[in-house]
Amino acid sequence: MRRSEFLCIGPVVLDRVIEVDRIPGPDDKAFISAKYDTAGGPARNVAFALAGWGERVVAASVVGDDSVGQRLLDRLSEAGVGTDAIERVPDLETASCTIIVDGTGERAILIDPIDDAVLARIGSNLRPSSGDAVLANLFHDHAAFDALTEARLAGALAFIDLEWPEIGRWGWAAAKRAAAAADVAVTNRQVLKAFAEERGIAPDDKAAAALSDELKPAGGRVCVTLGADGVVARDGDHLFRLAAMPVTPKNTTGAGDRFLAGLARALTVGTTFERSLAHGVAAAGLHLAGAGGTWAEVERAAVTVNVCPLSAGALP
Repeated sequence: MRRSEFLCIGPVVLDRVIEVDRIPGPDDKAFISAKYDTAGGPARNVAFALAGWGERVVAASVVGDDSVGQRLLDRLSEAGVGTDAIERVPDLETASCTIIVDGTGERAILIDPIDDAVLARIGSNLRPSSGDAVLANLFHDHAAFDALTEARLAGALAFIDLEWPEIGRWGWAAAKRAAAAADVAVTNRQVLKAFAEERGIAPDDKAAAALSDELKPAGGRVCVTLGADGVVARDGDHLFRLAAMPVTPKNTTGAGDRFLAGLARALTVGTTFERSLAHGVAAAGLHLAGAGGTWAEVERAAVTVNVCPLSAGALP
């Protein structure tokens, strides 16, 4: 029997991480306590988590034919992630991202935008099979949709991670189109805030339920991650509420990606959606705590996570 493969689609970039005591505000200053470079991007973060749990993982992306691109390929390979679907483009400077992290784990992110024509090439050479899982963010207005559509036609599970500022770049119509091509859509507090502001409502559980209803993925499953406030999720007409694991965050970078990886890994092996949500929360919590987390540790932590039905009448 063929073993399932996880195909992670999206930009892979060089993260330039700067650690400070506090994130400065407007016209403010802060001292740097440490700085380092690492491979980054949502596709990389999800791929590293899954490979660390012993899964077969392939990353699909585009990098430049430069030293930074080679460093990223080397780091992916060292982590056990397949790189055959990463295209190297001559005369392209590999993108980078600057992440400012404070002592509490909160962060600010500066993204180096990648040209539309380059983004459109990502994932075009992937051929998923039945039983695989394809995970993408909204890296392009139609290329993400095309990759997810092909995944579902092939019998693979399709996941879309909808974040800001990608929705700001490509628009709500592109986000809804990508969600409609997926089995599962995952989004977060920043997107909920933007959604609520457009409608003049509070970004609470009721707004999260409304956002989950608006996205309408083909599989009917939506997760709105709310950081320390947990998760609101939908499975068709059924709503669920999960509390976050009680941990002291060391670094929030990649926590949402770790949630997606844990959710996808659990769903792919046949775990129910409700318990897969618990695995996602557990994976994110262990990551936030800096505990690493083997899959056995994720499973043990998931047992402590309660998934509570949330009725429409109970919403504020």
